[in-house]
Amino acid sequence: MPAPQAMSYGGPQGQVPQGTPHQAPTPHSEYPGLVESNPALAVSTTMPDREGGERALPQLSIHAFCERNETAGCVNQMTRDWRMRRTNTKIYMGGLTAAIEFYHKENTPGLVMIETGLRGEELFTQLETLASVCDEGTRVVIIGVTNDIRLYRQLMEKGVSDYIVPPLHPLNMIRSLSEVFADPDRPFTGRAVAFYGSKGGVGSSTLAHNMAWTLSERLMQETSLIDLDSSWGTTALDFAYDSASGLEEALADAERLDDTLLDRIMVRHTSRLSILPTSSSLNNKPITDTAAYEAIITAVRSISPLAVLDVPHIWNDWTTNILTTVDDVVITTVPDLANLRNTKNLIDFLKAQRPHDSDPILILNQTGRCRTKEDEISVDNFAGAVGLEPSLVIGFDPDTFSRACNEGKMLPEMKTTENLVPGLDYISHRLRTGQFSSPPVIGGSRLKLGRKAKAGSKAGSGGKSKSLIASLLRKKA
Repeated sequence: MPAPQAMSYGGPQGQVPQGTPHQAPTPHSEYPGLVESNPALAVSTTMPDREGGERALPQLSIHAFCERNETAGCVNQMTRDWRMRRTNTKIYMGGLTAAIEFYHKENTPGLVMIETGLRGEELFTQLETLASVCDEGTRVVIIGVTNDIRLYRQLMEKGVSDYIVPPLHPLNMIRSLSEVFADPDRPFTGRAVAFYGSKGGVGSSTLAHNMAWTLSERLMQETSLIDLDSSWGTTALDFAYDSASGLEEALADAERLDDTLLDRIMVRHTSRLSILPTSSSLNNKPITDTAAYEAIITAVRSISPLAVLDVPHIWNDWTTNILTTVDDVVITTVPDLANLRNTKNLIDFLKAQRPHDSDPILILNQTGRCRTKEDEISVDNFAGAVGLEPSLVIGFDPDTFSRACNEGKMLPEMKTTENLVPGLDYISHRLRTGQFSSPPVIGGSRLKLGRKAKAGSKAGSGGKSKSLIASLLRKKA
């Protein structure tokens, strides 16, 4: 932040003053429900939209001095978000007056959030007093009560980092804080989407590659595809080029990864699609450093509006870190019992770890592969069991999928996949914008959730499968 013109939040950095022990305010830990009795001071329950990708806050300490229980509750909800996992947040009541009293005896953290209803001369007088007790480098964010552009400009001139007004939403407040700490040299952050299969062989990589191609060639969206499977990645096979060790080079030199290195190791497949390939070799021991993978994804997102991540079916620190920190997660699954169990576990995990994000996007693949309807879990039963409706249902068509792979083509390029293309466009639009478009129409009728491609949608689960599903759900209850 540039040096403030009239008010400096931060005198010389020093030790905690010696003398009479200072009793800190008791952190506010118990909050009632988020009451919206006063609409002007409400806490919003509607998820705000956003252009571009999400950013996590850096490692820092945050103190929040609130006047209302609703605001304290909103800040408390913020602490449960993955974007705040590197922060240490403490919540106090008392607003601006309590903050001034507290910092007369204590050092200030990296960020102070203060709620106040004051305006005019009284507000600026108290802010001057606060500035006199703030340590060097401390940033201050004010939570006010009115959307006053003149007041906002005055606060910015005084050195305040941001001014937030109701209705408050945890995610909206986190985004405001992340903007305060954004790297001015790399202000842009593209969206990132992770494709993950509920089990090996369900078609997650195939769909990731086809969605990346659809985004770039049909929706004209500049896209990057990152193959994160260094041992078994299939990007080279699907796009018909010799294997290259792009991922391995990036992982080995993640600390020095910049635009120049990325440009050298990424393959420009088309004018709008770039690919970070993998050698798919078993000769090198896989790298499992979470920070290395995070550095790669951050670097790609800084130069690409949309990054499609083909995540292997591995459950460890670096894969779970990716799944919890991207803008969207696409789960690909097939309608059998093992995949039902795995899909439910994945959905439950992601909803718990990403409380302020959209639900994962569910694609049900290879439906109708059983000879009889009774031997396959129906779409309705599958959706009911996992607690999430599929956004796309794809019928079992091994000949077309195999032929596309053998010929190095994408599914929309095949003549026999005309019914699938609207579904791919539908999901691709969601990945590009973060919002679902109207369901596609095929042959004059609306393609609800892509179900035209499936078989046996109204069939039961079959005797044995049904009892196993019921048993599985009883265990989860």
